[in-house]
Amino acid sequence: MQDIHSSVSALQYYSGVQPSVRGRHVYMQFSSHQELTTDQSSHSRNSDQESEPNRILLVTVHHVLYPISVEILHQVFKAYGYVEKIVKFQKSAGFQALIQYQSRHEAVEALAALHGRNIYDGCCQLDIQYSNLCELQVHFNNERTRDFTNPSLPTEQRPRPSQQGFPDPGGLHPFQQPGGPYTQMGRAATVAAAFGGTLPPGVTGTNERCTLIVSNLNTDKTNEDKLFNLFSLYGNIVRIKVLHNKPDLALVEMADGLQAELAVNYLKGATLFGNKLEV
Repeated sequence: MQDIHSSVSALQYYSGVQPSVRGRHVYMQFSSHQELTTDQSSHSRNSDQESEPNRILLVTVHHVLYPISVEILHQVFKAYGYVEKIVKFQKSAGFQALIQYQSRHEAVEALAALHGRNIYDGCCQLDIQYSNLCELQVHFNNERTRDFTNPSLPTEQRPRPSQQGFPDPGGLHPFQQPGGPYTQMGRAATVAAAFGGTLPPGVTGTNERCTLIVSNLNTDKTNEDKLFNLFSLYGNIVRIKVLHNKPDLALVEMADGLQAELAVNYLKGATLFGNKLEV
């Protein structure tokens, strides 16, 4: 792009619109490189820049069992300094967010304290690196973007994305202080805690099979990208394959048995593009 402002505007626009190239869905995210080049010396300079501390952090959240809102991100990161802006988005790499602090020192402290930690016990692990952006451009205060320095920004009213399928975190709360006690509850115990000590109806927590058979797909509107977006709500996707000789059927491999069981529990019988899913 011509400048950073144009890149940020494009990314924010396509966070709510599905772009496609020649009929294939594509996903956009920020690159760690400032400029495309084939010169080796320039590549070395860019590599040095990647590790240079910056007041803006790029955060990827792995193993997302509960919805991550702007408010939750703010609650987690404000413990290390004044958070000016937050932009969150969903990409093929998973849930990501950009966190802008008032100073570089605050961002350095946050990365050192939070990288590799979980927002909730046993899930929502933070993978943090420095962004190469100099300033986040936030035009709306809504569920995707927030400028804490300018609360008078418009909300840009849009239909909120459905949260159906996410269990309610219930009594679980994001951590507040670094170095506090973090119990290793295990994935099944984490989900059980969200439901008052018991697992959701139909979920045993003992399943060890990771691959799901998904049938009765709408062959005109469903592809592997859309299935990825749907099933990634319940865990990490290892691979997805739509069968060419039977395009209304797909195989979805989750990272573990509990994630597969959660997906079956919440998606079996769900309607996708007019068809009831069999999972």
